[in-house]
Amino acid sequence: MKVLLPEGAELKGFERELQVALEKANLAGYALMGFTFREALSARLHEIDALIVMEPGVFVCLEAKGYGGKWTGNANEKWFCDGVEIKAVGTNPYKQAENYSYIIKSKLQYRVFKEIEFWVNYLVVAPDSAKIEIKDAAIDRFQPGRSVPICHLSQIEQVLGSIKTREHVAAKVGELGLLGIISELTDIPGERLESLIRNNRLPQEDLSEVSSFVIPEEISLHTVDDDPTKSDRVPSNPHKNSSFKESKISSKPPRKSKSISVAVALLGVGIIGTCVGLAYRLWNSPLCTVATEVRVQGACYKDITRTPLVIGILTPPDQYSQLAAYLKQQLGSQAFNVVIEGGSEVTYQIAQDNIAKGNWDIFFALSPMNGMRAKDNGYRWIAQMFPNFPSTYQSALFVKSDSSIQSIEDITTSTTVALGDFSSASSFYIPAYDLYGKSMTVTAGNRSSEIKELVASKNADVGAAVYGTVKDDPRFRIIHVSREIPGSGVYLSPKLPPDIQQKVEKALTDAPQTIKDKANYGVGNEPSYEILRSISLRSDEVLSCADFSKNPVQFFCSKTPQGIVGKISGFTNESNGTTRLRLEQEDGKTCNILISLQVLSRVPGGTSPGILNRKRVSVTRAAPKQLVGGICEIKVSNPNQLEVL
Repeated sequence: MKVLLPEGAELKGFERELQVALEKANLAGYALMGFTFREALSARLHEIDALIVMEPGVFVCLEAKGYGGKWTGNANEKWFCDGVEIKAVGTNPYKQAENYSYIIKSKLQYRVFKEIEFWVNYLVVAPDSAKIEIKDAAIDRFQPGRSVPICHLSQIEQVLGSIKTREHVAAKVGELGLLGIISELTDIPGERLESLIRNNRLPQEDLSEVSSFVIPEEISLHTVDDDPTKSDRVPSNPHKNSSFKESKISSKPPRKSKSISVAVALLGVGIIGTCVGLAYRLWNSPLCTVATEVRVQGACYKDITRTPLVIGILTPPDQYSQLAAYLKQQLGSQAFNVVIEGGSEVTYQIAQDNIAKGNWDIFFALSPMNGMRAKDNGYRWIAQMFPNFPSTYQSALFVKSDSSIQSIEDITTSTTVALGDFSSASSFYIPAYDLYGKSMTVTAGNRSSEIKELVASKNADVGAAVYGTVKDDPRFRIIHVSREIPGSGVYLSPKLPPDIQQKVEKALTDAPQTIKDKANYGVGNEPSYEILRSISLRSDEVLSCADFSKNPVQFFCSKTPQGIVGKISGFTNESNGTTRLRLEQEDGKTCNILISLQVLSRVPGGTSPGILNRKRVSVTRAAPKQLVGGICEIKVSNPNQLEVL
């Protein structure tokens, strides 16, 4: 295998060991090491340890981690080596390599393969001294879509050689050639690529010509690498193409008449060396995928010195203005600004969309449904909302005081029931659960005040609301009270750097009581959402089957069709807000699942592409569409159609 490096670069440490192993591998193809790749449709850059491009059409991203010792962890949590965290861009090296594979796949899809279905594989490479105890790891073997792939360095040739491709992919690669594809990936003209093939040593005559010249230690060329196991990359021969080759510096003392020119030359080299060193730092330091992110301990987080800290709310903004000013004062220069987004007019679904996208840094959930979605997306509970009220509450179905309806049993297809927002716990999810199995006339999407007015004016026979808001109203009579519903809380985004998370949490905890009271939060225990989650599953089933555009509405599904079962093995985020999930079915076939982030944010156990990836799922109530190449496409419009098994 031929190894390509950026011009003048040299690898050190475990990356160098990987380079040597790849150079010795009896494989037809190229290994691009230390290159920075731009995304297909943006300016974002990503440095990948090694990208393997092999005949007849095999693509593999390698992430090298030179930690010797016992590796522990799993696919979705941090990894450790003898108790020391294995640094990675993201959660762990597996997630890092996986993410890089999606970036390369997206670029190849856009530049080369177009409609042709193909895949970019990935491996984490470990030293032979590593004892792998990562859960579900496929060690020293290629096992696509089934486990966490980890390969010991000595087995890299065997594992790479076992990876196969598809005939239509091989045909396209044969048409363009490997160098043509590499040129598309790196934006380097094909005629220059061969010159990048790495030689193990410099020609002897070049070494002799510069043997008497030593770069002073203070201007040695270095780069910064977040992985402590990887040594700095430096130019393999900084002077190979410099003026020193022609002037042939020798060890003899120069004549006095030339001393000034030599001194100037040395000063020039010092300046050049410093500049080149800076350039290598900028070139080789891994960049975050978003311009407004900052790297902290090998992972990328939101940089609030460049973009505002956002408080997301669903109540009047003036309740949080003092809190925003207080947080800005507490964070000082560490925060560019603190702003408030949202308000009373924002629906729960819009709020949940912002959580799924990570737009809000501090989230005042207001509803337990929103809190549950925040937890699903990695947000962390830090305070209780409405601490002066009970930690749980109940939903109620109510009628006008003179209504003939006495209980749920009296509700028929002609009964008009007023429900709330489709994402509300008290006015939709809980009532939908309690009304399961019934058929009725429904008006949905109403606010709490509107529901009460509809019942009071007899434009609706039954309404759903928080029990405490209607129990003492003489206009109404309660016909059903639900089980206890957990309260809501304040949540902190996982996208904030760990030190900022700690400072924000402390600032919120230590805030003056007047600010806490106005923002409706305080100390409290985090509730369990498990019962609410099981209720929401049944309600989502109603949503998937019911047609709310016409009455009466059936709050049940007539039948449960056989689902399509498989494992999610990758995803692509489209520009229109849709995510394309790759589903590897148990019969070996492949389907693309098209689902909006809005819908995905409500899938229990899989509220974002990263969380859902590599999980086994079932897709129901969807008709697959057959595409060219034996691939099928499934459009999912309701969260209940996608179940994590």
